[in-house]
Parts: sequence; structure tokens; C-alpha cells
Amino acid sequence: MKKLHTFDTGILGRMDATEIAEQIQQGAFTATEAVLCAVERAKAADPQLNAIVYHNYTRAVAQSQHPAPGIFSGVPTFIKDLNDVEGMPTMKGSSGFKLNHAKKNDKIVDQLLSVTGGVILGKSSTSEFGLLPCGETLQHGETRNPWNTDHSTGGSSAGAAALVASGIVPFAHASDGGGSIRIPASCCGLVGLKPSRGRNITSASAIAPVDIAQDGIVSRSVRDTAAYYAGLEKYYKNPSLPAIGNVLSASTKRRRIAVFTASSAGVESHTDVADTVMETARLCELMGHTVEYISNPFEHKITRDFMIYWSFLSFASMLSEYATSGLSFSHFKTAKFTRQLGGFFPFLSLRAPLSIRNLKNHTAFYNQLFEKYDLLLSPTLSHPAPPIGHFGTDVDTLEVIMKLNSYVNFTTTQNITGAPAISLPTGVSRDGLPIGVQFAAMSGEEAKLLEIAYEIESAQAFKML
Repeated sequence: MKKLHTFDTGILGRMDATEIAEQIQQGAFTATEAVLCAVERAKAADPQLNAIVYHNYTRAVAQSQHPAPGIFSGVPTFIKDLNDVEGMPTMKGSSGFKLNHAKKNDKIVDQLLSVTGGVILGKSSTSEFGLLPCGETLQHGETRNPWNTDHSTGGSSAGAAALVASGIVPFAHASDGGGSIRIPASCCGLVGLKPSRGRNITSASAIAPVDIAQDGIVSRSVRDTAAYYAGLEKYYKNPSLPAIGNVLSASTKRRRIAVFTASSAGVESHTDVADTVMETARLCELMGHTVEYISNPFEHKITRDFMIYWSFLSFASMLSEYATSGLSFSHFKTAKFTRQLGGFFPFLSLRAPLSIRNLKNHTAFYNQLFEKYDLLLSPTLSHPAPPIGHFGTDVDTLEVIMKLNSYVNFTTTQNITGAPAISLPTGVSRDGLPIGVQFAAMSGEEAKLLEIAYEIESAQAFKML
């Protein structure tokens, strides 16, 4: 077991972003002192974690002297390296790019800065184009889990989770197209909420046939996540979605919760994972919620349809990079999985229209469940974080797909339907690795997820480093 954290270094201790922002506002320390502490922590821990792909600490210190307003004004953070930050390179976890610095921020980065007022220290690692649930790339090497550096962080928001779990920063930008907020949150013992489709001002997959990707954060407390989404609604409010509001505590309303632990193929999760879900379900019963234990309600063919669509997205990503980057992008320098996953699509293209139609139709079935239930409770992942190399760059693509099917069974449904879901760190495996459970709701019902998260956080301390 090789644990690594930085909570003993500097003035920030174990404070979450809300408390750090309050301390800055009250004059206990300055934003510059908070940033310098985060820089000290990063320099101490990142050589082992390998979570930072680019940093500009000098610029961050300068910006911290006049921090922007926001819910976390002056609090240090990182942006996932799938998005452009002015003056920083965007590599997307790929060796296929030449090192070019972005001339302006992506809209989602402007959104995060406007909501939080945070100070960007740099870019955090991701799997290549965010395609895999890990942080292992040819471009940057392996991002390691601070709970055990021999194990994966999950992904694709790999660096974000490692940086927050280890204490380098209290929150970090993350994005989720198949579970990429919730998966690393589960692997690293964090709170990770994927919001509803349309909750953000824009989406990386907005023009795709099925808009699966949404941006958010990973954090160490429910109140940080709730504060972020309350702040987001002041920046951008989608009139077609119910308001989340400023969720500050648990609700007195008792919910109807459906619980399942097996995959859509009927395969039971790892014993430690299933036990954690059942313990969380029993806690919900003790708190007065109505709990019903059911089999997985989703058809396994949806998983196959999603993988065909995933192949299409990889294929489309390559074409997009050639169109926008030209000769500064080389497909031949990407990892084997990226090339082969996209390469499968021409052979699957005749099946793609039916798969896309099935994915779109899945929303109606998903919504029918909520005529009977308020929330779904399941594992976030089928098993705890695997060792480094499980999804390594030299693993055969078909083997990777088999591993994906036995690992990521519970998160993609909400990407398909556009519904919100949250991973909460309620368990630890017998090997000392964190285990997340997932609560899911109907589209627009993030408030229900935050309320139950507050209630569980209060009743049972989350399992964090």
C-alpha cells in the first residue's frame, strides 16, 4: 500500500473549497498564500502522482493577487486537458499534437472561472481524448491513485481526481461522457456529480447525434459540489430544466429508492462493492426512506449500442482534429486503442443508425422507472480501482473492450438519457481502495441527489484520505 497525500503541508490543511474561500474573505490568509500552498503541495506530490500535464505557477501567483469574484474566489484549481485555457497547450492526452498554446479559453473554462473565481494552476491529465476510464497515455505516462500509487485513478478525469484526493487543490474541473466524473470520484474517494444534459452553457458533444458529455467538478464535500451548481445557475440557467437552487442541507422528504448491484448482463459486482451498496441501502432504510431491492432494470443491448456509438465518437474525433488542426495533428502517433476503436467504425457504420435510435429511445424507458421510484442506487463501478496497466497503452483493443464491459456497467445510462447521477465515497475495499456508490435521478433533479448526499454525508462520514 503506497498512500500519498499533502494535507500536512501548508496552511490549507483539510479545508474544502468553501472553507478556503471563507478564510480568504475573512482575512485569515490571502489568495496568494492559498495558491502558494497548493504549488508547494503540487511540487511535493506530483512527481509521484503524475497528474499535472502543464502548469504555470508564476502566472497563477500573479492572478491570485487580484482574484476574480465567485463562490470560490482565489481558491487554486486545475482544468482538465480536454479544454483550451488561454496561454496553455491543449494535448488531450495525445502524442498526436504539436505543442501549441491556446489563444483563448473554451466557453466551459470561462463558465468555471466566472462561477468560481478560482485560480488556474495548470492542466490535469486525462486519457487520450477522454476515451478510457484511466489516466494512462503515451503522451504523459500513468497518473496514479493517491490511495495506492500502484492503482488507477479511474478516468477520464484522472488528474483532477488525483489532485483533489491528495489535497493539492480542493476542487478541480472534470467532464463526463461515459462516467468520467463519477468513475474517478469512486476510485479516489471523492464526490462527483454529472449534471443533467443542458445544465452547462455548452457541451463537447452538443452537435453529435446523442449529446452524452457534461462538465462539472470533483470535490471533497457535498457543499462544494452544491455551491458550484448554485453558482452555475447564476451564470447560466437553462429554461427547459427545473432549477437546482441553493441546496444547503438534506431534505425532510422521504424518497422511494430502487437498489441493484448486478450489471445489465446479470453479472454481480465485486463482493466489496456489492456490500458497500447494500450497507448504503440499509442506511437509507434507517433514515426512513423506502428501499426496494430489484434486478438491474436496463437491457444489456444498450451497452453494446453505446460501444458502437463510442467507436463513432472516436472516429469523428479523429476527423475533427484533422479538420481543425491540419498537419499539427498526427493520427499515427495516437495510442493503439484510439486508432483501433475509431477504425472499427467503418465496419460498424451500417449498425450505427439503429444503435443511435436505440440510445435515444432509452430515455423514455429510463423515465418510466421514476413513476415508481425517486432515486436509483447502484455501484458506480463493478470493482475497485484496478492496478496500473489494466487499461495500459499496450493492451489489445478487444481486451480493453472486454474489461470495459466488466468495469463500467452503471454510469453510461445517465450519459445516454441526459439524466444526473452522483458518486459518493461510502466504502473501502478490503485492499484499502475507496468504493463509490451511485445515486441517479430523472433529468433536472440534481437537487434530490444533493439532498440525499448531504443526508448520507451527515449520517456516515465519507471515506476519504
